[in-house]
Amino acid sequence: MNDKKQTTPPHRKEDYIDLLEVVHTILQGKWLILFFILVASIIAFIYAYGQSPVYKADTLLRVESKKATVPGLDELAGLSSDNISVGTELELIKSRINLAQAVKKLKLDIVAQPKKMRFFSNLHKRFFSPTETKKLPPIWEKFDTFAYKYAWGNEQIIVDRLDVPKELLNKRLILVAKDNNSFEVKLGKKVLLKGKLGQSSTSKENGLSIFVSKLSGLPNTEFSITKLSMRRVIASLQNKIGASEKGKKTGIINLSLTGTNQVRIVKILNDISANYVKQNISRSSKEASNALAFLEEQIKPLKENVDKAEASLRKYRVENKTTDLALETQGILDKVVGIDAELQKLSLSREELSLKYTNQHPTILALNAQENQLKQRKKIIQSDILKLPKKQQKRLKIERNIKVANTIYIELLNKIQEFKIAKASTVGNAYVVDVADIDESYMMPNKKRILVIGILLGGILGLVIVFLRKALRTTVISPEKLEEVTGISVYATVPLSKNVQLTTSFKSQDRRQKRLLAAQNMTDPAIESLRSLRTSLHFALHEAKNNILLITGPSPGIGKSFISSNFATVIAKTDQKVVLVDADMRKGYLHNIFELKQASGLSDIISEQASYEEAITTVKLNDISMDIITRGKTPPNPSELLMNDNFEKLLKHLSANYDLVLVDSPPVHAVTDPSIIGSHAGVVFMVVYSDRHSMQEIEHAVARLAQTGVETKGFIFNGFEAKKSGYGYGYGYGYGYGSYYGEK
Repeated sequence: MNDKKQTTPPHRKEDYIDLLEVVHTILQGKWLILFFILVASIIAFIYAYGQSPVYKADTLLRVESKKATVPGLDELAGLSSDNISVGTELELIKSRINLAQAVKKLKLDIVAQPKKMRFFSNLHKRFFSPTETKKLPPIWEKFDTFAYKYAWGNEQIIVDRLDVPKELLNKRLILVAKDNNSFEVKLGKKVLLKGKLGQSSTSKENGLSIFVSKLSGLPNTEFSITKLSMRRVIASLQNKIGASEKGKKTGIINLSLTGTNQVRIVKILNDISANYVKQNISRSSKEASNALAFLEEQIKPLKENVDKAEASLRKYRVENKTTDLALETQGILDKVVGIDAELQKLSLSREELSLKYTNQHPTILALNAQENQLKQRKKIIQSDILKLPKKQQKRLKIERNIKVANTIYIELLNKIQEFKIAKASTVGNAYVVDVADIDESYMMPNKKRILVIGILLGGILGLVIVFLRKALRTTVISPEKLEEVTGISVYATVPLSKNVQLTTSFKSQDRRQKRLLAAQNMTDPAIESLRSLRTSLHFALHEAKNNILLITGPSPGIGKSFISSNFATVIAKTDQKVVLVDADMRKGYLHNIFELKQASGLSDIISEQASYEEAITTVKLNDISMDIITRGKTPPNPSELLMNDNFEKLLKHLSANYDLVLVDSPPVHAVTDPSIIGSHAGVVFMVVYSDRHSMQEIEHAVARLAQTGVETKGFIFNGFEAKKSGYGYGYGYGYGYGSYYGEK
C-alpha cells in the first residue's frame, strides 16, 4: 500500500510582484543590509573627511567694444568701430603667453608638498593634530619606520628655486627632512643632493640645484618635489581655469580656479587678470605706435614737396611779375586742390590698411572705387584748365601743388599730435571689475552629499545581495515546498526554540542538546508540535508492520537526537511504555542528555557482552519513567554488528514488550546503518532541518533508503522559523532566536 500523499499539480503562479513577500525579504535580510550600509558609510566618511578641502576663487573682467585708435583714418576709409569678440578674449586670457607670466612669477612649475597617506593622513590631521606637527598616537608607534615617512599634521615646505637637468624634468623627487634643518633629495633610493634650509644647494654631478626657504616636519618625514615643464604647467592651468561670459553679449567675463590652497589660487587668478589687462593695453598702445610711425614716415616727403612748391611759386612770380589769380581761375584751383587732397588721403588710407588686409579686401576695393570717381571728376576739371592761357595754366599748376601739399601736410601734423596723445593716454578696452576672492558657497568635497550617497549605495548593495541570495537559495525553508516536490507528507513542523540549552562550539552543527527540553518546559512550542506528531504517529502505526519507529535524517547536526529524546518523553507522558534506543554506536550521546554514565548498551547486547536487563536503563523524569538503551561501547564495525541476528532478536523482544520502540539512528548520507535498521522498522521518519538541506540532498536520502526497500513514511520539519519562511507577520509565538542541534 502506498501511503505517500497524493498531491495535485501546483497552480501556475501569476506574473505579479508580491509586495508582502518583498517586505518580508527585506526584513529577513535587515542585518545584512545594515551591515552594508555601515561599511559604505565608513568608506564614505573616510573619503569625505580624508580628502583635502577644495576651494574656488573667482574674478570678473569687463571687455568693452574696441574703439579706433587711429583717429579719423578709419572714418576716411569708411570703417566703423568693431564690436569686441568675447570668445577671442577668452582664448587670449588662457593663451600660453598670458599664463606663462603667472607661472614664472608665482613659480607654479615647482610642485612641493608633504608626502601623505591618502585619506588617512588628512583624517589624522583633522581629528588628532589640528594645530601643529605632532607624532602619531601611541597605537602607531609600532609602525614608526613606515608611518613616519608620511606627514600627519601641518608639515610645510616652500621651495623658492628648483633647477633640474632635462632628464629629471617632470619626475617626482623625494626630499627627506633630517636633523639640524638639513635634508636629502632622492630619486628612488639614490641620493642626488644634500642641502640645508635657507641655503642654495647645488650638485656638480647632475646639475640639480635647489633653495628651500621653509621646511617644517619631523626627521625622516618625506616631501614630494617636482620640476614641471612650462608646457605641462600651462596645459594643466588651462584645464583648471574656468572662463565664460556672464549672460549674452554683456562683455563680462567670469574667471574661476579651484585648488586646495586658498591664498595660492587667489594670487594666480589676480596675476592672470592683471597680465591680461596689461597685454590689452599693450596691444592698443602698439597699434597707436604703429600708426604714428607710419604717419611720421609719410610726412617727410610731404614737407619736401611743400618747400619745393613754394620755391617754384616765388621763382615764377619773379620771372613773370604776376599777381594773384583771376576769380574764375581761383575757383578752378580750389576744385582741383580739393580733389587732389582727397586722393592723397585715400592713398594714405590704402597704404595703412594694406598692413592689415590684402588688396582684395572689401574695404580696400571700396577705397579704389572712391579713388576712381575722384579721378573722373579731376579729368573734367582738367579739360576746363586746358582752355585757360598757357601762363595761367602754369600758375594754376604751381598754386595747386602748394595748396595740396600744405593741406595734406597740415592734416598729417594734426594726426600725429592726436596719435601722440592717444598713445600717452592708452587704457585699453579691458579692466578688472572684481578682484579674485574665495567663493564660500562652493564646497568640495560635499561631505553631507557623499555620506548620503554612501548610505544609499550601501543600502542598494545590501538589497541586491539579499534578493540575489533569495533568488539563488537552494535550501528548503518551507514544509509546503518539501511536500510539493517530494510528494511525502510532513508529519510535524517543529519550531525553533529559545529554551534549549546547548553545548558550546564555534560550529553551529557541533552544538548539542545539554538538557532534555521536555523535562524542563513541557509547554514549549517545540514540545507542543511533538504532541501533534504523537497523534499522527498513532494512525501511522495502524498501517505499519510493527511498532518500531526509526528517526533518521540526511546529514548530521539537524536535531535527530533532540526529536528522538523529547518525542520519547512526550509518548511516555501518556502512560505508554516506550523504549528509546541509541543506534548511533559511533557518536550517539543520548546518555549525556539523560545524564547517564556510559555503561553497557546496544553494542554490548548485540555482541552478547551484556544481557537485556543490564543494558536497559530506566530513567525517571518528574512523574514519568521510560527505558533507554544507550549506544554502549564503540565497536570497530557498527554496520556489520547491526546485520547480526542478535540485533533483529533485540528489536523483536522490544517490540513485544513495549508500546513503542523509538530508534535514533545515524544520518543516511554518512553511513549505511539507517538502511539496515529501517528494514526492521514499521515506520521511518526523516528529520529535515529548515534552511539546511537542498532539495536534491533530501530526495537523494529518500532514494537511498528506497533502494534497500525502506520507505520514508514522512518528514519531521525541524528548526522552523515563521519569519524566515515568509509566515508570521503579526502571528508570532515568540519563539525567539535561539537554536538547537543534534550531533547527527
